[in-house]
Amino acid sequence: MGRKNERTIAGIIRLVFVGLLILAQIFLVALVVRHLKHNTVYLYLLLEAFSLVAILWLLNNSGNSSYAVVWLVVILLLPVFGFLLYLLWGWAAPRSRKSRRTQQALRRGIQFLKHDPEVYAELEQAHPWRKRMAGFLIREGFPLYKNTRCQYYPLGELQFEQMIRDLEKAERFIFIEYYILAQGRLWERIYEVLRRKARQGVEVRILYDDLGSIITLPNNFMAQLKNEGIQALAFNPVHRYVSRLYINYRNHQKIVVIDGNIGYTGGTNLADEYANLYPKYGHWKDTAIRLEGEAVWSLTVTFLQMWEAESREKDDYLKYRPSVNITGDGFYQPFADSPVNNPNNPAETMYRQLIANAREYVYITTPYLIIDDTMAETLCTAAKSGVDVRIITPKITDHWYVHIVTRSNYGRLLKAGVRIYEYSPGYIHAKTIISDDDHAVTGSINMDYRSFNLQFENGVWICGAPVLKAIKEDILATFAVSEEIDLAAWQRRSWLVKSLEGVFRLFAPLL
Repeated sequence: MGRKNERTIAGIIRLVFVGLLILAQIFLVALVVRHLKHNTVYLYLLLEAFSLVAILWLLNNSGNSSYAVVWLVVILLLPVFGFLLYLLWGWAAPRSRKSRRTQQALRRGIQFLKHDPEVYAELEQAHPWRKRMAGFLIREGFPLYKNTRCQYYPLGELQFEQMIRDLEKAERFIFIEYYILAQGRLWERIYEVLRRKARQGVEVRILYDDLGSIITLPNNFMAQLKNEGIQALAFNPVHRYVSRLYINYRNHQKIVVIDGNIGYTGGTNLADEYANLYPKYGHWKDTAIRLEGEAVWSLTVTFLQMWEAESREKDDYLKYRPSVNITGDGFYQPFADSPVNNPNNPAETMYRQLIANAREYVYITTPYLIIDDTMAETLCTAAKSGVDVRIITPKITDHWYVHIVTRSNYGRLLKAGVRIYEYSPGYIHAKTIISDDDHAVTGSINMDYRSFNLQFENGVWICGAPVLKAIKEDILATFAVSEEIDLAAWQRRSWLVKSLEGVFRLFAPLL
């Protein structure tokens, strides 16, 4: 308990330090604006003119209307001050050297992903209604695979038990990538296996997000792993890039690859609450999948891309190719998304396509429901067209202000016929969308602005595979233990809640 408190205090100190640096930037910008206004009038007027240009540019060139609205409000309310903040954080961040290096790493890695036209032709024949989905991802650089088997885990603890068994059998390499990695009972079990495997000559790499793990890991964590022969990196350390707000771009991917033959992804992070080892927010409902076969290669490439983006070291990708042949039914298409390819967002596009192309039903599980007008209209149109659209969100929340925005979106959807449920036993963290029994997307992608625009994410599109039955059955079982939201009851919420919803919705793209 003492070590946990020390980690928490150290992490909070780092966060406070970064927060103070950000406040210092705002204060300095305010001082500059005040000086210009009183001593350099013509330059101040020139910056006001540039503010107008920035507004016009945002109106005509921003790829996301919600993001543009936030900056428009800031610039209109505070013309010069807001304009300078936009230059610093809104415009410069995606153009920073860090962003360019990340783009280079992603472009290099995607060269190792080869599309097989014969696999696409087989999907086109077996599932002609879904060829557009696969075709879109292929054009984004993500191959379609067959010869893959998939196991679905309706709870995190089930996934981790199988993962530990797989780790025990590793012979060549182990890649682990999580947004949150926390010391605790789960980590100790996995760490013991990793240390032993490293001593046996297995290459072990761990990549975790620095912000996501800032209060769950000690400051000397990487040094500890290095002493055990394990390579480790913290993605995008929070004390760097503060002046460009690249701190906002987090690695939210969840990937484990073992020998290139077995891969895991889903909603879980590597922390005790994800395995229900303690009740952080009641019962923690999360899900994951285990892939075995050809499709694992795309997970391997995604990990290596992110590793190169942070380490600046180029790997020989081909060393990590799968070494076994697997047969299996269905088609699998792992893909990734990142803020450095904005406004092109494959994850958001896949969600919209899956909803828009539904004929019978669309079921969605997500911890957050923070969507723009385009996504909301897609959901509403599907429901009005007679499609059974249902969404499960948490009843118990991890961030109260985010949950306020989530609930603020209920009204428009409910009026259109979308059915919304809140998971009553605790907190649902699962991120899955399934439609019409024949295809689904599952992975790390929340249905919110951050996942679609500001974070590095990954998912797997699954079509015509036996595992889809298990996914649907689990979601149906989750409906049964969740509380359906009634429109009339939702409309009776207090004026204070309605006011907070209005304020937080305006700034939702920054939450």
